[in-house]
Amino acid sequence: MPLPDLHALEIAATVIEEGSMSAAAAQLGMTQSAVSQAMKRAEAQVDVTLVHRNRRPLVPTEAGRVLVAHIREIAIRAERIIEEVRATALRPERQNLRLGMVDTFASAVGPVLIRDLMEGSIALRVTAFSGLANAHANALMRHEIDAAITSDPMDELDELMRFPLFREPFVLVAPIAWGDTLRNRPLRDILIDHRLIRYSARSHMGMQVERHLRRLRIEHSQVLSFDTSDSLLAMVVGGVGVAITTPLCLIQGGLHLPGLAVLPLPSPGFSRELTLVTRRGEFDTLGPRIAQAARDMLLNHTVPQIVGEIPWLANISTEMVWQPPAPDEITSLADLSLDADMDATPRAEHDQDGD
Repeated sequence: MPLPDLHALEIAATVIEEGSMSAAAAQLGMTQSAVSQAMKRAEAQVDVTLVHRNRRPLVPTEAGRVLVAHIREIAIRAERIIEEVRATALRPERQNLRLGMVDTFASAVGPVLIRDLMEGSIALRVTAFSGLANAHANALMRHEIDAAITSDPMDELDELMRFPLFREPFVLVAPIAWGDTLRNRPLRDILIDHRLIRYSARSHMGMQVERHLRRLRIEHSQVLSFDTSDSLLAMVVGGVGVAITTPLCLIQGGLHLPGLAVLPLPSPGFSRELTLVTRRGEFDTLGPRIAQAARDMLLNHTVPQIVGEIPWLANISTEMVWQPPAPDEITSLADLSLDADMDATPRAEHDQDGD
């Protein structure tokens, strides 16, 4: 169906509101004949009569009343569409963004990041999705989302671009009353005495913890497992057992923090990395800008919050947010590489001559 002649419909609505063709013509700055022709076009395209022409002033039909009720709203929406189109043309690098985020990032960083993306010069509109990392991988490949902030970098897929954002250490959490007795004890001994509350095996977090325990050859029964940090931390606070989690997960479950002892994970430790992943060729320009916006939010908003709740992490806090090398550092690395190549060339020739 072709688009309706909105201008003709708007003129018809003015005729109905004014009660006469001449009054509408005067208000619109048109001839009465032009208004009459527009009125006929409007009635033809909706295939109904909009006014009773045998009455003076003109009286709208019921269909005419419906038109007046809706035409102003339609005109406003059309103006907004035109404004959005013009804004896109003025800033072609801005576009709508469908962003997936793991739950912990969505809760701790998502609100400030999305506000920054929309109020800044990056995205016209942001549609955000949260959930497990594996769900985002599938959604990204099915083109249901444009980018994902995830703990799964999907290294097995070649058609993706990856922008590192954040690395956080796994920590041990226990009921606050257990803190002093568990501090500095080997993980194996702790898990002999206390039940381990796990992230579910279908989550990327759960798989990382399981791999770590297998590396250490620690066997532990899988009695309780949860998809969300909030449920897992509630169990720990309730004295059910201990858990292995990360600082962002603790910020997400902030309600439970006062009842928790947060301890360094007994050596050897391991960490979780969050990465912005996009499809190659679609966000080559916007990808780095979104990544840097996320890093800025993490550095200025999230890391201070983490250190405020877990002070002993202050000594590594500056290393948690990934920062790209400065241009002069890149130049220095390139110079070093060039010098190494130049140094290597004469030696190679000398060796060849010696043979």
